[in-house]
This record gives sequence, structure tokens and C-alpha cells, in this order.
Amino acid sequence: MDPQSVTGPVIWLVLLRVAIGLIWLRSGLLKVVHGEYRTYHEKLERFASKNPILWYRKFMLGQLLPHSLPVGYLFVTAEVALGVLLVLGLLTVPAALAAIFLNINFRLGCGWQNPSNAPFNYLMIACELLVIFSGSGGYLSLDSLLFS
Repeated sequence: MDPQSVTGPVIWLVLLRVAIGLIWLRSGLLKVVHGEYRTYHEKLERFASKNPILWYRKFMLGQLLPHSLPVGYLFVTAEVALGVLLVLGLLTVPAALAAIFLNINFRLGCGWQNPSNAPFNYLMIACELLVIFSGSGGYLSLDSLLFS
């Protein structure tokens, strides 16, 4: 796609894709800088402690907590990778789908702790759906260079 032909609503969808990517990238990099991936055990215990979604609490205690170190590395790596992919517009649809999956899990895992957590995750999911269904990965992106 010729950059000159990217006008109107399309540019806003591209900016939305990049903004979502920057949110994911910042979140992951802050966890790297602060070493949060090494202390995921405490974080998972706190998230599960009073989680009102009983089936998810059981999942966290039974599946995630015993493997907290690799889970921490996985989440941080996923956040950074999704951020980079969305900013660059590379594998945009799979990246946005993976981001939705993470947002759903973050909502279920810790959305109960703060009144703003749940709405933020819902907003991110809505934006990620817009990225998918608008085709914003087809403009000013590596997807448009590599796959068109």
C-alpha cells in the first residue's frame, strides 16, 4: 500500500494499532526493568487469594502457581513480542488475537482487584477487535510489505 494513499479513517486505525502495541510493549518492558517476571509467584498468589471467579482461581492455584517462574517469563515475553508485532504491523491478526487472549486472562486473574482493571481490559479487547476487523495491519505495516 502506497503511504500517500493512507488517509482519513485508515490513518486513525493505524494509529490505534500502534498505540495498542506501545501499551503492550511498555507493560512488558516495565516488568523486565523491575524484574517482575522473577517474582510472579507472589503476584499469582495475590491474584488468586480472593479471586471471586472460583474456576479461574482454581486454575491459577493448580496450573499457574506451580509453574510461576516460566509463567512469568511467558507473560513478559508475550507482552513485549505483541507490542513489537503490533507496532510494526507484522502478523497483525494473530498478534491481536493473542492480545485478546491475554486481556481475557488478565481480566479473569486480577480484574477484581481494582475497579479500573476490568473496564481497561474490555477497552483493550474492543480496540484489538477493531485492529483485526478494520484491516489496519494492511496499512503502513510489515504485513503490507511482506504479504501483499
